[in-house]
Amino acid sequence: MQGGVWFGWLPRWGILLQPASFLMLLIAGMAESKRVPFDLPEGESELVAGYFTEYSGGKQAVFMMTDFAEVVLVAVLITLFFFGGWQVPFLYRDGFHFPGPHGAFLALPNLVVAILEVISFWVKVVIFCWFQILIRWTMPRMRYDQLMRLGWKGLVPIGLLNLLVTAFVVVAIGAK
Repeated sequence: MQGGVWFGWLPRWGILLQPASFLMLLIAGMAESKRVPFDLPEGESELVAGYFTEYSGGKQAVFMMTDFAEVVLVAVLITLFFFGGWQVPFLYRDGFHFPGPHGAFLALPNLVVAILEVISFWVKVVIFCWFQILIRWTMPRMRYDQLMRLGWKGLVPIGLLNLLVTAFVVVAIGAK
């Protein structure tokens, strides 16, 4: 595994280094994709049928597919930044190197390793797509004031605090 491990067995992925950044990217990505709970419709009764009055057929299909493309994009970014991308724990170029006192090894051809990494990446992406859809199914819509409070009083201070703590840790580690 290219990212290394901690304590001999724990993958060194971004979720363990920056959990606050993970939550902020997940929330901001879902909000940017304009899906429930962040879709914030305005005057539904005055809009008749919304975009259904303007698009139909192929145009409607393309319009709807952009929503799902945004969900996939957020899932890809989360997978790449926080969950090791294509990395599989204990999988190196020559095969699996399992931790432990005996250090088991399973040799694999390079092609099999590459296929396992591609499958790993797409499985992680599908899991995060499913997670975003699950949140859409379970969370109620937010009002404008709730979304503004979440952004300005929640995410911005957490982001600034995370930036300061990260800068402090990087400077402290670099000083040694």
